[in-house]
Amino acid sequence: MSLSLPLILLLGLAGALCVVMVVWGAYLATTKTQVAAEPETAAKAKKDDETFILHQITERLGRPFLRPVLEAVGEERRAGIQVRIDAAGRPEDLTVERYVSRKIGEVLLYGTLAVLLFMNGSTMFALIILAFTALTDYALYSEARKRQDQIQRQLPDFLDVLAVTVGAGLSFRQALARVSDSMPGVLASEFQTTLQQMDLGTSRRDAFTALRARNSNESLGRFVSALQQAEELGAPLAQTLMTISHDMRREDAQYLRRKAQKLNPQVTGITAVTMLPGLLLLIGGGLFLGSNIDFGGVLGG
Repeated sequence: MSLSLPLILLLGLAGALCVVMVVWGAYLATTKTQVAAEPETAAKAKKDDETFILHQITERLGRPFLRPVLEAVGEERRAGIQVRIDAAGRPEDLTVERYVSRKIGEVLLYGTLAVLLFMNGSTMFALIILAFTALTDYALYSEARKRQDQIQRQLPDFLDVLAVTVGAGLSFRQALARVSDSMPGVLASEFQTTLQQMDLGTSRRDAFTALRARNSNESLGRFVSALQQAEELGAPLAQTLMTISHDMRREDAQYLRRKAQKLNPQVTGITAVTMLPGLLLLIGGGLFLGSNIDFGGVLGG
């Protein structure tokens, strides 16, 4: 007797929850009791509240297996993960350790459910559940895309104000700090991170190179390259910033045009999907009703 699909899903979910409870209980039993200070506890509770519920489950599920997996990942792979997290703006205070814990939990939870569905013959549902193993990677990719779009929109205005501030007599570092404080946003936080790196002893060139590596935005990368070239050639910084700002505005207009061109096929597709069925029904119904067909003869009445 074959089981129905809802019953299989319910049994698979119950089995996955049992696995989660067993692993979590083993983790609590092997972990030493620690008493945290009240502010730290409040900060952790706030961080957990902001985390997506599925990420919380998979992160706790994979935490007991974190140490051996981290040792197997290697330093180069960890550095690549850190770059992706930085590009997404470190959402939910995500670290490499938490990322790896989530990936382990996703493979255990969604992989188990996919195997159960596949054994029952539900291949399509198994593939859908298996796709959830990329949930964390998709979230990072989505946040990185959103962050780069915000940087693209904020960069021209930021550079205009920065050029005026440098032209007023402040040094580049002081002007950058003041403009970052007065124009909060994604771009300002990136420059503040760069300033913090310079405060810790990193050279300006290395700090801005790291800024370019953290972000895939082409305009920001060209700004860093032009700034470094101006510094090497000894060009006036205020005039250089003004020239870069004008170039960024032209590139921003081109970027918006390219983005609008990409949206045109999507808008056309959505319009066709939503309007075409009703239009066909209206035309077909009008032709059918206007053909004077004897429904009694057709139906044999």
